[in-house]
Amino acid sequence: MMHAESLQNYSAAVPVIATADVSSTVRYFEQTLGFTQQWTWGDPPVYAGVKAGCATIYITHDPDTAAAIKERHLAPDIFLWVNHIDQVYDQHRAKNADIVEQLTARPWGVRQYVVREPNGYHLKVAESYEPEVTPPTIA
Repeated sequence: MMHAESLQNYSAAVPVIATADVSSTVRYFEQTLGFTQQWTWGDPPVYAGVKAGCATIYITHDPDTAAAIKERHLAPDIFLWVNHIDQVYDQHRAKNADIVEQLTARPWGVRQYVVREPNGYHLKVAESYEPEVTPPTIA
């Protein structure tokens, strides 16, 4: 039986992108999306970590999974919470990121857009917002 206090031991979850070329994927995240390479492992690299703000993504050399994603037209999601979404969106557009869904307000209380990165993953970039409430009209 699991005890409730053991559930508090988790501190983070990190998505992992499968790719046939770790170096080019790291370069894309740095040059197009504004991430910074944190580390790489192997020569040539077979694993790497990139970071922007508090968001971390790992990148792994897994050509079979990468090929399956492309061949089957899959689009695994990675959700990225940001601050100042308009600024981030403008930066991504200026760097020619493949934006497959434009920045819009969503009914669940976020402003969001979607970037397709070169391995086929959909990066859902979002910021919470408080929808404007129109006060009722008093007749």
